[in-house]
Amino acid sequence: MFIKNEQKRLAYQMLVFDEIIKKGSFTAAAESLGHTKSAVSQYVSQLERHLGVRLLNRSTRQLNLTVVGLQLAERSEQLLDLLTTTVTEIESHDQAPTGRIAITAPHAFESNLVTPIVAQLCDEYPNLLPELVFSDERLDLLQQNLDIAISVGPQKDSTYHAILIGKLDSILVASPAYLAKHSVTDNTLHLQNLVVPPWQRQVRLKNSHGEIILFSGEKQLKVNTSISVINSVECGAGIGLVSSIFVRDLLASGRLQRVLCDYQGEMKDVYALHSYQHQLPIVLRRFVERLKMEFNRISAVSHGEIIR
Repeated sequence: MFIKNEQKRLAYQMLVFDEIIKKGSFTAAAESLGHTKSAVSQYVSQLERHLGVRLLNRSTRQLNLTVVGLQLAERSEQLLDLLTTTVTEIESHDQAPTGRIAITAPHAFESNLVTPIVAQLCDEYPNLLPELVFSDERLDLLQQNLDIAISVGPQKDSTYHAILIGKLDSILVASPAYLAKHSVTDNTLHLQNLVVPPWQRQVRLKNSHGEIILFSGEKQLKVNTSISVINSVECGAGIGLVSSIFVRDLLASGRLQRVLCDYQGEMKDVYALHSYQHQLPIVLRRFVERLKMEFNRISAVSHGEIIR
């Protein structure tokens, strides 16, 4: 536990540590920060002594981070980002964001993620004019005149910048009414009714032992949005592969049930895409930061309560 005076020094020690990692050496970091090499080394030694751990394995050629060092490097970068954002917000306080912001996202992101965050931003910045386009199709930023696109899965090569928001799992679910009529096992999957969106004509499942199941179902109900998959499955039309964060309430209430709990579909990355050449405007940066935070919070709750 740090005493108060040590806590005051901790923040700057972390910033020095961050600069060392970014520059790749004590010498380069010292030049960047305007310190001597020995002073930079002393900052890191103090940080290691206060934490009681080794952060770096030093050698004459390169710096190797320990496991704890990797963790602290991530936190140090977050600290720098927070400080930078804070200063930017204060400097631009009298120039509150105004005008149009246009965001597109898949339908499933609407109610619990994108819309509440945009509503908060509109409350903070009354002169914002948001335009939200919810579509499970990938809309092009430039063609559609959009600022941010939330996109799931592998991205095509492009000039757009991609900010990682988090990861989406996929689990197989069905309604109690459907399960009362059908026995769903790994041997009967090919006999089931399967609700599928356009991007998912087959379901690929994998368990912790590496065993893979690939099936398309005896009968398919084709729908065009992820929300339609969830609604159709809830109505008993078949089984469906969905992300747990979008059905956690339905699972908790018993309106949907997970089937084949030992199996899981593909994990997919979620990105915020933009075409800005430099730093995002502050309102869009705040949107991305809050989306990442809320997405990770909901994901943690879903995994803790439903998929454990």
